[in-house]
Amino acid sequence: MNTFKKLFSYAEEKKVFIVLSLFFSGFATCLSFLPYYFFWQILREITTNSNITEIKQISLYIFLTTVLYGVTYIISLLCSHLFAFRLETNMKKRGLYHLLNASFSFFDINPSGRTRKVIDDNTGNTHTIIAHILPDSVNAVLFPIGVLVLSFVASWKIGVLMSIVIILALISFKLMYADENMMKEYMSALEDINSETVEYVRGIQVIKVFGLTLDSFKKLHESILNYSRVVNKFSQMSRTPFVIFQCLMMSFSALIIIIAYPMIVMNESMSEIISLVVFFMTFAGLLNSAFVKIMFFSKNLTLAKDAIDKLEDLFEKMDENKLVMGNITKMENYDIEFEKVSFGYEKDVSILNGFDLKLESGKKYALVGSSGGGKSTIAKLISGFYPVSSGKLKIGGKDIKEYSGEALEKNIAFVFQHAKLFSRTIFDNVKIGNPEASYEEVMRALEIAMCNNILDKFETREKTIIGAEGVHLSGGEIQRIAIARAILKDAPIIILDEASAASDPENEYEMQRAFSNLMKNKTVIMIAHRLSSIRNVDEILVIDEGKVIERGSHEKLMEGNTKYRYFRELFKNANEWRVVNEN
Repeated sequence: MNTFKKLFSYAEEKKVFIVLSLFFSGFATCLSFLPYYFFWQILREITTNSNITEIKQISLYIFLTTVLYGVTYIISLLCSHLFAFRLETNMKKRGLYHLLNASFSFFDINPSGRTRKVIDDNTGNTHTIIAHILPDSVNAVLFPIGVLVLSFVASWKIGVLMSIVIILALISFKLMYADENMMKEYMSALEDINSETVEYVRGIQVIKVFGLTLDSFKKLHESILNYSRVVNKFSQMSRTPFVIFQCLMMSFSALIIIIAYPMIVMNESMSEIISLVVFFMTFAGLLNSAFVKIMFFSKNLTLAKDAIDKLEDLFEKMDENKLVMGNITKMENYDIEFEKVSFGYEKDVSILNGFDLKLESGKKYALVGSSGGGKSTIAKLISGFYPVSSGKLKIGGKDIKEYSGEALEKNIAFVFQHAKLFSRTIFDNVKIGNPEASYEEVMRALEIAMCNNILDKFETREKTIIGAEGVHLSGGEIQRIAIARAILKDAPIIILDEASAASDPENEYEMQRAFSNLMKNKTVIMIAHRLSSIRNVDEILVIDEGKVIERGSHEKLMEGNTKYRYFRELFKNANEWRVVNEN
């Protein structure tokens, strides 16, 4: 019931439909016995008096009760489907809401393919369970009880025989599902193989372009092997009880011999014997169908519990490590200060530990250093993407947690290494930076970001839809449109995380001019491995293992035997490296 309570909580406004569905399903099950009861009556009439009038009347009863059963069952399914569709819709809406508000740490450690599969598959599973399995489960539970009652009405001997068979069938079910964790293990393996398949298919282009070998197939291969192992284990565990159940059901109808033969020997009424035999054999097949429904209900109930648990676990992960927001809407100044800040993406691994740093408003800073040293972490913390584990991060003299989400969004612009554009017009992609901007302001931002030559490529210019047929943009062109978006936003704090990495030689000049326009009169934190682009900043900070080991202008840091100078020489040597043909 806890599982169903959780499911029903997602669609409280339509709960009346599932209640009606269960009621009509139970009513339909009760009605389903009437045709068989009248069938038994007509058998007795045929084998005794053969009154045509009585037979016609009973036949009419059979027809009417069958039609009534069919109509009632259809109403039950209609109600369950109305509830199930609303349930699935609301669950996907809840998933979308959590996804839109998820912490950035969630996206760092959870593959998009797996997240999509968890939401889509599990919401789909709950729909099937509610729409079909739940109404059928009422029938599956009530039908054996009704068969048992009707059997005792027909003959106490048949009633006892039915009782024995039902008990043996239930024991077989119990043995088949003895390991409660088996279904969870199966669902986990199924989810893993599905998500790895999605990730592999989405990466086929990369595999082909870079000529990757079997290593790219390793995770999918392991998930396939694990899935086959789990399925085989489950099959072996269920083999014996399932075979016993099948043998029991297939030989069930033959058990009437135990009752019929002694009656024949004792010269009892042949009509009574025939009616009992036909009645019993009719219900033998129906009882098997009812038990199969129970079997599937047990399986699908486990699936439902697993589905709701996975969804709620996913929602909890989305809400973890989110920055707690305050209500301050205005920043007095844009000084940035780290005070004894500690932070790690995982609990036991710290990237920053007791980190101190002060950046003055209106200056341009460049963070350089080896990969994994903490440069991007510093930028993400300033942007409010993650909360600090301990210490304080201040902007304008106030803890970042005291500002509202709108304040951080308004005052900080972040240009990523791999900028993302939406399948909308170039104009709309830029206007996202400031939805209140006028047409002239958007076009001005495109001009300042050196995007006019991009617009000239297309007949529809700023109305060109990104991703449409024939629309191809280079990495540098995409980056310039993203810069136009940041220019339109006009945030006083600009963070550039490897933003020039996507530029190519053909648009390097335009990219640098776009950056210059973006950074005018702003507080800028720039992360760059391309050291040629950071000479004109106010200060260069060398970050290593979560600490600032060197700080100063380009000229100052080049004077001594510094780490920065070492990086510059490596960069110079890399640029001068060429493939030489000795022939």
